[in-house]
Amino acid sequence: MRLLYNFLKDMRLSSKSFYFYLEIGFTVIIIAVLLFVVPENFENNLSIYLHLDVDDALYGEIMGTLGDNSTDEITIVDSREALEEAMSENRSSVGLSIYRENNQTVYNFVLQGYEEEKFKNIIKTTVETAFANEMFGDTDNITVITLNQGVEKLSDRINMIPIILTMNVSFMGLFIIASYIFLDKEEGTIRALAVTPNRMWEYLLGKMGVLLVSGIISGFLLMAIMVGSKANYLHFSVLLITTSLFGSALGLFVSSFFDTMTKAMGWLFMIIIIFALAATSYFSPSFSPMIIKFLPSYPIMFAFREVLLNNPDINYIYMTALGFGVATIVLFIAANYRFRKTLTI
Repeated sequence: MRLLYNFLKDMRLSSKSFYFYLEIGFTVIIIAVLLFVVPENFENNLSIYLHLDVDDALYGEIMGTLGDNSTDEITIVDSREALEEAMSENRSSVGLSIYRENNQTVYNFVLQGYEEEKFKNIIKTTVETAFANEMFGDTDNITVITLNQGVEKLSDRINMIPIILTMNVSFMGLFIIASYIFLDKEEGTIRALAVTPNRMWEYLLGKMGVLLVSGIISGFLLMAIMVGSKANYLHFSVLLITTSLFGSALGLFVSSFFDTMTKAMGWLFMIIIIFALAATSYFSPSFSPMIIKFLPSYPIMFAFREVLLNNPDINYIYMTALGFGVATIVLFIAANYRFRKTLTI
């Protein structure tokens, strides 16, 4: 009963505090950005400005080939000067000037100058392959094998949600719960526990409960508006609760080593920034060094991504939830020990 009383008391006090609405407000801002600023899918097509100075037969052949095989946006210009002028106004474009010289067809690619050598080699290889196919007719000797068949893809907008959930719901609690703790330290609330029947673990669980409520509100608000009924909310709820509690327990443990928010601020921000590094591997799975995989945010991001799929990996979701559930218990026990040890701070 004391635990429930502490929780309800903390909820009443927190509902009057700025910190309780910080996470929810941040989520509302993110939702607005996703809906009105971020496109459903980022445009991958390349703008190509094309200048042709060839005879009608070759002109027709080139245009037929480009029309059949290209998914890029192609704009025909009248001269090389017009090509360069158009490229200067569109920095995400390349130019191609095709002309006849000494009875040979010259393919002259015009680049912006910031392209990497890898991009240049791709263009060169593509042209050389086209010549080889034209000369030898070996168009059927190229085979593409995909190892993971039928991999489900999310839209670019939805694909950003796991990162937002991880950093906002799971680890914003790390910062906010520390703010609650240091506010109580300044007011002497924690020292008063030594002369009350309340136990330290009940006090700490009450704080975690408050953060869990705000995390659930933020998480479900984001999912309901951005995803709707497409997500599996049972799996999402389990993962959201365990990861939110993990972030809160980690925040408690870190704050137990300091007596003011100013002293703890550097460590809290450093932890959040380090956790954010996992986003590099999330967007570029080919870059997944072991040091990134050891970050707690790495499995959380991919577990939240599974929740958004039509055929999620249930084992991965619940193993991640179980792992962070165990980690939460360990961190909470350690934080409770630290706070009892430093009760007079």
